[in-house]
Amino acid sequence: MQVFRYVRHQQNKEELIDFLCRRFPYHPRFKWIEQVTSGALTVNTANAKPAQILETGDQIEYRRERALEPAIDRRYKMVYEDEFLLVVEKNGNIPIVESGRFYQNTLINVLKEEEGYSELFAVHRLDKETSGLVLVAKSAEMAKAMGFQFAKGETKKIYQAVLIGQLEQEVLVDQPIGKVKPAGPETVRIRQLIEAGGKASQSIFRPLAKAGGLTLVEVELLTGRTHQIRCHAEWLGMPILGDKLYGQSDERFLRIYQGEEEPIFGEFGLIDRQLLHAGKLGFFHPSSGDWREFD
Repeated sequence: MQVFRYVRHQQNKEELIDFLCRRFPYHPRFKWIEQVTSGALTVNTANAKPAQILETGDQIEYRRERALEPAIDRRYKMVYEDEFLLVVEKNGNIPIVESGRFYQNTLINVLKEEEGYSELFAVHRLDKETSGLVLVAKSAEMAKAMGFQFAKGETKKIYQAVLIGQLEQEVLVDQPIGKVKPAGPETVRIRQLIEAGGKASQSIFRPLAKAGGLTLVEVELLTGRTHQIRCHAEWLGMPILGDKLYGQSDERFLRIYQGEEEPIFGEFGLIDRQLLHAGKLGFFHPSSGDWREFD
């Protein structure tokens, strides 16, 4: 069950159906109406109605069937395990934790189901379509301890990506990243952007090979912001091949997201996922203090 606490950020009153369509655009309006009238949503534990006016503090509960979630690829590779941590290599069609349309179909839940863990905690995140190495903790305390390492920049994170364009030499992108400012209901709120008031963000792009208008690069993160590589690649004028958000308009992203348009990238054709892979991960082990590195 998903639980949301409503807070009114506008002067006009808002109906439940309008809130759902605005906040969770992964379902079209008619689908949300079906979900509400079927009894899948309640407001303050009472059956909800689409036209119900919401008040600040209202608790919205959404009981959705797993079958309504998009299909995922459940395959993964266990790279390392000890009594404290897991290092797992994920594929490019599974979110790590609950996000958007995904609630139960996540890497954390798949690991629990397949390996028999009672609880697991993601230390850091990769996008659903980004494949590669993920660090997972077996306790909340260990996740917090390892999270401090990531926050302080004491870890190593190196990725491989395919960029649209020709990158001729190594480049350090030192551009601050902030959150997009919603300009209307069609604004894609997950988008990040380069802005002077954003958080300091640094990425090193190193070309490895070039062919057919594309460049295979290695990217080293010196900071760890949301969508950092994707945002910096777009700023370079060379978005990642297969990226449905960066390098695209909000309107096209929403059409692809809602299944109204295929993710076709010009001469490169249909690309199902962004070509970004977390290839190397290094950190200090929280128990021994030893440096561990995986690729």
